[in-house]
Amino acid sequence: KYLNYGTAGFRDNYKLLHGIFIRIGILASLRSSSLDSNCIGVMITASHNPEEDNGIKLIDKDGGMLHQSWETNAESLANASINDLNDI
Repeated sequence: KYLNYGTAGFRDNYKLLHGIFIRIGILASLRSSSLDSNCIGVMITASHNPEEDNGIKLIDKDGGMLHQSWETNAESLANASINDLNDI
């Protein structure tokens, strides 16, 4: 299943999300580096929906959503196969 990054970050069944948490940490580090090492937040969310409906998202240096220009990077990294990670 292809995971899409939206205003709520990645939101889906936790069984699909647990494998991308490390990748999102890597993306946060890359985003921080692109912003002269400013802090980037990583938020793990749980909603009022069923317990298997969870999410993870990045918070940009201004406290807002991840800049839209980086959403494609998030999706590419989250959806890449292990063999494709070196190409991203």
